[in-house]
Amino acid sequence: MIQSVCIVGGGTSGWWTAGYLQKKHPKLHITLIESPKIPTSGVGESTMPNVRSFFEELGIKEDDWIASCSGVRKQGNVKTNFSQVGDDPYNFMFIHKGFDEWFDKYNKGKVDKYSCYDLYDPDEWRGFAYHIDAAQSWQIVKEHTENVTHILKQISSVDELPPADLYIDCSGLRRLLTNHREHHSYPDTLTNTCVVRRVKGETKYHSETIGRDYGWQFNVYLSDGRIGCGYVFSDKHISIEQAKEEWMKHNGKKEILTDWNVLKWNPGRLVESWKDNVVAVGLSSGFVEPMEANGLSLLVNQIRTLSRVLQKNNASKLYNRHVNKVHDEVADFIWHHYACTSRNDTDFWKHYAKIDGETSLWKRIKEKTKLEPYLYPSYVYAYLAIYYGLKNDS
Repeated sequence: MIQSVCIVGGGTSGWWTAGYLQKKHPKLHITLIESPKIPTSGVGESTMPNVRSFFEELGIKEDDWIASCSGVRKQGNVKTNFSQVGDDPYNFMFIHKGFDEWFDKYNKGKVDKYSCYDLYDPDEWRGFAYHIDAAQSWQIVKEHTENVTHILKQISSVDELPPADLYIDCSGLRRLLTNHREHHSYPDTLTNTCVVRRVKGETKYHSETIGRDYGWQFNVYLSDGRIGCGYVFSDKHISIEQAKEEWMKHNGKKEILTDWNVLKWNPGRLVESWKDNVVAVGLSSGFVEPMEANGLSLLVNQIRTLSRVLQKNNASKLYNRHVNKVHDEVADFIWHHYACTSRNDTDFWKHYAKIDGETSLWKRIKEKTKLEPYLYPSYVYAYLAIYYGLKNDS
């Protein structure tokens, strides 16, 4: 039986993990070690609806935690410039009740693509998610988490870690405990870099995903008027400096609040997130790219899975199987965003324009109406078909 865990890394991953494990396993001895010098990334501020129920399980009132991280309720994600440059924006809203029946009518040409907005119910428990300042969101969790031994220390060697039954790597892409492990790459994902700045503007209640020359831009709006504004791109096609120039071309007239934050990653996941007595949670387990607010949603999914299997005899096998499947599903869903495009204006988009993503898209839609979804249910794949103007009434 696991009686003690040591979490390496603080921030969102570390403190959300500590808070949840303490809530679900009150007899578990938890130590959290974090460096006072490591900054947070500032990406992943748009969420999916599972974050709402996660905070409910922590026993933290919505009004309290939302106020603590400049949060707003997110009613969807507006996409544009992915199908073609200058296409009509389309809002991927959180609609559940009645969507399948509506989608059948849409495929038969009986309704237009915007009529599904009439089905939106903001009071339905999965009807919204959030925009949050991730760098602030862990503070309130820390305040509500009791009986955790907190150590502020720069770790340079695993020999400096205190004894524990299980070590949890929450150090993000640095992977302080798991960087030596075998990595499974997603070669079809071209994006691997992001340049981010905060700007000032009017608060909106949806995130924005805008296709650019060599990738896409996200806008995530907070309640205090700050906007997380990042350009996700492929460094195989443009340099970081060129990406900054394109960012400035589209956003340079806005009031800029921060300097550049540059993030780089290798799209993929660990082959084994849990091996021996070390388990990776959050970005340390893998990352595809920021599309569709998957970062924090994957984190919540993994924390819940870890808690559920923690004391089982085959815990590592169960955890790895679930985490790998969810990562692969995220990669597949993101790939379809690109594979259904008609854009061929740059080498980046020409790479995807050669791919026939429509056939597999319809396959996913049919499969996921029969299977319990891990993270992305059938209707979000259906939204892609709607946005790209694809119909299949068979």
